Amino acid sequence: MVYYSLAVLLLLLASCATVPSSRKYVGTPSDSKGSVRPEEPFLSLWEKWTVQIGAVRGGAPLQLINPFTIIGGGDRGGKDSQFPLQITATLMDTMLIEAGLEHYATLLTMTPEEWLAFRNAYFQRYDVENHLLIWCELYTSWAELYLDPNRWIIFIQDDAGNQYEPLRILEGAPSFSRRVTDKFPEFQPEQKDLRWEAHQKNLMLYFPKKDFLKKPIRSEKVRFLKLVFQLSEDEKTRAEGMWAFKE
Repeated sequence: MVYYSLAVLLLLLASCATVPSSRKYVGTPSDSKGSVRPEEPFLSLWEKWTVQIGAVRGGAPLQLINPFTIIGGGDRGGKDSQFPLQITATLMDTMLIEAGLEHYATLLTMTPEEWLAFRNAYFQRYDVENHLLIWCELYTSWAELYLDPNRWIIFIQDDAGNQYEPLRILEGAPSFSRRVTDKFPEFQPEQKDLRWEAHQKNLMLYFPKKDFLKKPIRSEKVRFLKLVFQLSEDEKTRAEGMWAFKE
């Protein structure tokens, strides 16, 4: 039941509106200041900590993404093809987590006891004290195999060039496929609709919170962190998104 609730919470978070951007200025890391209480509205915090990674057909900005909306299109491969994934990545800052838990508790009208139990379950399951968490939603209209995290080299990198791979990747929900149809009014009636399969998968990336010298990976000295997805068999197939702590 707890796992189901956590999964539902993340799906609810994922349905929030986000401004399409591969770089977000998020300010000083709150995790370095101990326990905090959210001051910004939850939806605002979610947008602030969410970046979009990957190319879209025609270079257009990514549309609103949620678990029930499939972004169609994209090339099918070939030498001029674009990056095969569209990724929505959210750095799970402490204030964002607290705001999300409170938002979810309000939606379900939890009692104080239920709220505390749920918060404790969340922190224990994801070991928030020891992990830097990034929630990702992967979409593709290419082959479903591109959703397999084993096909990708995934890491975060700071402004000093330090790189960290995830300690664990949790697939938070099974992938699903949806047949998408585009209708083009300007086409003649006898022309067929354009159809393709779109696929989706959710991941929680567990990164270490400290480096091998036991220093915080997110600190006031770090100017930015970027998340990189690089195809294992082709280093040129690569995309990234960035959270900037300093302008």
